[in-house]
Amino acid sequence: MSGQLIAVAAALPNLHGKALATIAGRSPCPVATYRSIATGVASLDLRHEEAEPLRRRFNAYYGVRRNVAWRASFYERFEAAKNGPAGSIDLFADIVRSLSAETGRVEASFVSKLVATIDPEYPIIDSVVRKWLGSLTETPPFKGGVDVVTAYYVWLTKFMREIVRTPEAQAWSKAFEATFPLLPGEQPISQMKQIDFLIWAGADR
Repeated sequence: MSGQLIAVAAALPNLHGKALATIAGRSPCPVATYRSIATGVASLDLRHEEAEPLRRRFNAYYGVRRNVAWRASFYERFEAAKNGPAGSIDLFADIVRSLSAETGRVEASFVSKLVATIDPEYPIIDSVVRKWLGSLTETPPFKGGVDVVTAYYVWLTKFMREIVRTPEAQAWSKAFEATFPLLPGEQPISQMKQIDFLIWAGADR
Protein backbone atom coordinates (compact mmCIF):
# COMPACT_ATOMS: atom_id res chain seq x y z
CA MET A 1 0.00 0.00 0.00
CA SER A 2 1.10 3.57 -0.61
CA GLY A 3 1.98 5.79 2.32
CA GLN A 4 -1.16 7.87 1.81
CA LEU A 5 -3.37 4.81 1.79
CA ILE A 6 -1.72 3.52 4.96
CA ALA A 7 -2.25 6.91 6.66
CA VAL A 8 -5.95 7.02 5.80
CA ALA A 9 -6.56 3.41 6.79
CA ALA A 10 -4.75 3.91 10.11
CA ALA A 11 -6.95 6.93 10.89
CA LEU A 12 -10.27 5.15 10.28
CA PRO A 13 -10.56 3.44 13.71
CA ASN A 14 -10.30 6.83 15.41
CA LEU A 15 -13.60 7.82 13.78
CA HIS A 16 -15.66 4.84 14.97
CA GLY A 17 -16.99 6.16 18.26
CA LYS A 18 -18.04 9.58 17.03
CA ALA A 19 -19.50 8.16 13.82
CA LEU A 20 -21.70 5.62 15.56
CA ALA A 21 -22.86 8.20 18.12
CA THR A 22 -23.60 10.79 15.42
CA ILE A 23 -25.55 8.44 13.19
CA ALA A 24 -27.50 6.80 16.03
CA GLY A 25 -28.22 10.18 17.62
CA ARG A 26 -29.86 11.77 14.60
CA SER A 27 -33.59 11.61 13.95
CA PRO A 28 -34.55 10.37 11.48
CA CYS A 29 -31.64 7.96 11.33
CA PRO A 30 -29.45 8.73 8.28
CA VAL A 31 -29.02 5.02 7.59
CA ALA A 32 -32.78 4.44 7.50
CA THR A 33 -33.29 7.48 5.28
CA TYR A 34 -30.54 6.32 2.92
CA ARG A 35 -32.19 2.91 2.64
CA SER A 36 -35.61 4.42 1.94
CA ILE A 37 -34.18 6.67 -0.77
CA ALA A 38 -32.43 3.74 -2.45
CA THR A 39 -35.65 1.72 -2.44
CA GLY A 40 -37.72 4.61 -3.75
CA VAL A 41 -35.32 5.52 -6.55
CA ALA A 42 -35.40 1.93 -7.77
CA SER A 43 -39.19 1.72 -7.80
CA LEU A 44 -40.46 5.16 -8.86
CA ASP A 45 -40.18 7.27 -12.00
CA LEU A 46 -38.41 10.34 -10.62
CA ARG A 47 -40.03 12.64 -13.20
CA HIS A 48 -43.59 11.95 -12.06
CA GLU A 49 -45.70 13.74 -9.47
CA GLU A 50 -45.96 10.62 -7.32
CA ALA A 51 -42.19 10.78 -6.79
CA GLU A 52 -42.30 14.28 -5.26
CA PRO A 53 -42.08 13.03 -1.64
CA LEU A 54 -39.02 10.99 -2.63
CA ARG A 55 -37.46 13.95 -4.43
CA ARG A 56 -38.02 16.09 -1.34
CA ARG A 57 -36.39 13.41 0.82
CA PHE A 58 -33.39 13.21 -1.52
CA ASN A 59 -33.11 17.03 -1.62
CA ALA A 60 -33.21 17.29 2.18
CA TYR A 61 -30.83 14.38 2.73
CA TYR A 62 -28.19 15.64 0.32
CA GLY A 63 -28.72 19.37 0.72
CA VAL A 64 -30.04 20.03 -2.79
CA ARG A 65 -30.98 23.71 -2.68
CA ARG A 66 -31.61 24.63 -6.29
CA ASN A 67 -34.59 26.18 -8.07
CA VAL A 68 -37.46 24.30 -9.69
CA ALA A 69 -35.98 24.43 -13.19
CA TRP A 70 -32.63 23.06 -12.02
CA ARG A 71 -34.30 20.24 -10.09
CA ALA A 72 -36.41 19.30 -13.11
CA SER A 73 -33.28 19.01 -15.24
CA PHE A 74 -31.49 17.03 -12.55
CA TYR A 75 -34.25 14.47 -12.03
CA GLU A 76 -34.81 14.11 -15.77
CA ARG A 77 -31.17 13.05 -16.08
CA PHE A 78 -31.45 10.94 -12.92
CA GLU A 79 -34.31 8.90 -14.38
CA ALA A 80 -32.59 8.52 -17.75
CA ALA A 81 -29.43 7.30 -16.00
CA LYS A 82 -31.41 4.61 -14.15
CA ASN A 83 -32.36 3.06 -17.48
CA GLY A 84 -28.98 3.50 -19.14
CA PRO A 85 -25.58 1.84 -18.65
CA ALA A 86 -24.40 1.13 -15.11
CA GLY A 87 -22.98 3.97 -13.03
CA SER A 88 -19.55 4.96 -14.22
CA ILE A 89 -17.01 7.70 -14.63
CA ASP A 90 -18.46 8.42 -18.07
CA LEU A 91 -21.95 8.81 -16.61
CA PHE A 92 -20.63 11.25 -14.01
CA ALA A 93 -18.75 13.31 -16.61
CA ASP A 94 -21.65 13.33 -19.07
CA ILE A 95 -24.19 14.57 -16.50
CA VAL A 96 -21.83 17.16 -15.01
CA ARG A 97 -21.14 18.43 -18.53
CA SER A 98 -24.77 18.54 -19.67
CA LEU A 99 -26.00 20.18 -16.45
CA SER A 100 -23.22 22.75 -16.71
CA ALA A 101 -24.16 23.54 -20.31
CA GLU A 102 -27.82 23.97 -19.38
CA THR A 103 -27.56 25.68 -15.99
CA GLY A 104 -24.08 27.23 -15.90
CA ARG A 105 -23.20 25.30 -12.72
CA VAL A 106 -20.61 22.53 -12.26
CA GLU A 107 -22.44 20.22 -9.85
CA ALA A 108 -19.87 17.53 -9.09
CA SER A 109 -21.17 16.72 -5.60
CA PHE A 110 -24.84 16.31 -6.52
CA VAL A 111 -24.01 14.30 -9.63
CA SER A 112 -21.77 11.97 -7.60
CA LYS A 113 -24.75 11.36 -5.30
CA LEU A 114 -26.91 10.55 -8.31
CA VAL A 115 -24.35 8.04 -9.61
CA ALA A 116 -23.81 6.48 -6.17
CA THR A 117 -27.55 6.05 -5.66
CA ILE A 118 -27.77 4.08 -8.89
CA ASP A 119 -24.53 2.20 -8.30
CA PRO A 120 -23.39 2.28 -4.64
CA GLU A 121 -19.96 0.94 -5.58
CA TYR A 122 -19.10 4.52 -6.58
CA PRO A 123 -18.13 7.20 -4.03
CA ILE A 124 -19.82 10.44 -3.10
CA ILE A 125 -18.06 13.79 -3.31
CA ASP A 126 -18.88 15.30 0.08
CA SER A 127 -17.25 18.39 1.59
CA VAL A 128 -16.58 16.70 4.97
CA VAL A 129 -15.07 13.61 3.35
CA ARG A 130 -13.08 15.72 0.89
CA LYS A 131 -11.63 17.87 3.68
CA TRP A 132 -10.73 14.85 5.82
CA LEU A 133 -9.04 13.03 2.94
CA GLY A 134 -7.23 16.23 2.02
CA SER A 135 -5.72 16.42 5.51
CA LEU A 136 -4.09 13.01 5.04
CA THR A 137 -3.39 12.81 1.30
CA GLU A 138 -2.27 14.88 -1.65
CA THR A 139 -5.55 15.09 -3.53
CA PRO A 140 -5.99 16.37 -7.07
CA PRO A 141 -7.50 19.85 -7.51
CA PHE A 142 -11.27 19.94 -7.08
CA LYS A 143 -12.39 23.46 -7.92
CA GLY A 144 -12.71 24.08 -11.63
CA GLY A 145 -14.50 22.96 -14.74
CA VAL A 146 -15.83 19.61 -15.86
CA ASP A 147 -12.41 18.12 -16.65
CA VAL A 148 -11.01 19.11 -13.24
CA VAL A 149 -13.85 17.64 -11.20
CA THR A 150 -13.90 14.51 -13.35
CA ALA A 151 -10.18 13.98 -12.70
CA TYR A 152 -10.86 14.35 -8.98
CA TYR A 153 -13.71 11.82 -9.21
CA VAL A 154 -11.48 9.33 -11.03
CA TRP A 155 -8.89 9.66 -8.26
CA LEU A 156 -11.52 9.41 -5.50
CA THR A 157 -13.08 6.29 -7.01
CA LYS A 158 -9.75 4.52 -7.27
CA PHE A 159 -8.59 5.60 -3.82
CA MET A 160 -11.82 4.69 -2.02
CA ARG A 161 -11.94 1.29 -3.70
CA GLU A 162 -8.48 0.62 -2.28
CA ILE A 163 -9.57 1.85 1.16
CA VAL A 164 -12.56 -0.50 1.39
CA ARG A 165 -10.26 -3.49 0.98
CA THR A 166 -8.15 -2.62 4.04
CA PRO A 167 -8.53 -4.46 7.38
CA GLU A 168 -9.49 -1.18 9.04
CA ALA A 169 -12.39 -0.70 6.61
CA GLN A 170 -13.49 -4.29 7.12
CA ALA A 171 -13.52 -3.75 10.89
CA TRP A 172 -15.76 -0.70 10.42
CA SER A 173 -18.14 -2.73 8.24
CA LYS A 174 -18.58 -5.26 11.04
CA ALA A 175 -19.28 -2.50 13.57
CA PHE A 176 -21.66 -0.72 11.20
CA GLU A 177 -23.65 -3.83 10.33
CA ALA A 178 -23.91 -4.85 13.98
CA THR A 179 -25.26 -1.41 14.91
CA PHE A 180 -27.56 -0.97 11.90
CA PRO A 181 -28.68 -4.50 10.97
CA LEU A 182 -30.69 -5.17 7.85
CA LEU A 183 -34.43 -5.59 8.18
CA PRO A 184 -36.25 -8.24 6.13
CA GLY A 185 -36.46 -7.20 2.48
CA GLU A 186 -33.76 -4.54 2.67
CA GLN A 187 -30.68 -4.49 0.46
CA PRO A 188 -27.23 -4.48 2.09
CA ILE A 189 -25.39 -1.16 2.16
CA SER A 190 -22.19 -1.31 0.13
CA GLN A 191 -18.85 -1.06 1.89
CA MET A 192 -18.18 2.06 -0.18
CA LYS A 193 -21.22 3.73 1.37
CA GLN A 194 -20.34 2.41 4.82
CA ILE A 195 -16.96 4.16 4.62
CA ASP A 196 -18.70 7.32 3.47
CA PHE A 197 -20.91 7.13 6.59
CA LEU A 198 -17.83 6.61 8.78
CA ILE A 199 -15.94 9.65 7.52
CA TRP A 200 -18.99 11.90 7.13
CA ALA A 201 -20.20 11.20 10.68
CA GLY A 202 -16.83 10.74 12.40
CA ALA A 203 -14.65 13.50 10.98
CA ASP A 204 -14.50 17.00 12.41
CA ARG A 205 -16.49 19.61 10.52
